[in-house]
Amino acid sequence: MVLNISSLLSGEKNRLDIDYMLSVATEDVGNSVNLSGVTFPTPARVTGVITDNAGYMRLKLSVTLPYVTVCARCACDVSGEFEINFERTVVPEGMVDDAEEKEEDFVVVENGMLDIDEQLTEVLMLDFPTRILCKEDCKGLCQKCGKDLNEGQCNCPTKEINPAFAKLLQMFDEE
Repeated sequence: MVLNISSLLSGEKNRLDIDYMLSVATEDVGNSVNLSGVTFPTPARVTGVITDNAGYMRLKLSVTLPYVTVCARCACDVSGEFEINFERTVVPEGMVDDAEEKEEDFVVVENGMLDIDEQLTEVLMLDFPTRILCKEDCKGLCQKCGKDLNEGQCNCPTKEINPAFAKLLQMFDEE
């Protein structure tokens, strides 16, 4: 979304509330951080404010992105909301020369307009978790039989014998 902040720049207002939906494609976030199976069923909700305090403008946003995926341990369906906070200093075009500094600390106003969607999408890409669990203490699946260990233990042996020592164990069993 491109925000018209000319009323802040002219001094008519000292606060501009923001509330809009940001469309985020799975390809934008998921492929950038190698997330397969993650979908974003609805757009991200962006809320916040731009304040002007004697010429010093600050942008503060909260972004909530709903997602649907599978647990990284037990493969059950997981849905939730990923939330980030985004804060930047708002500066007029030409005030910041270093491109890297410009991207990390500032958002630039061009002709009274402020476009923040690209930076928000980039922050979502970088901060989105690479592993999502159904619950913090998920036990996962049994490596042998595939049973969901959250539902109870399976009958698979818990200790495995290294095949290199199987003959030696067999000799001890014979004696």
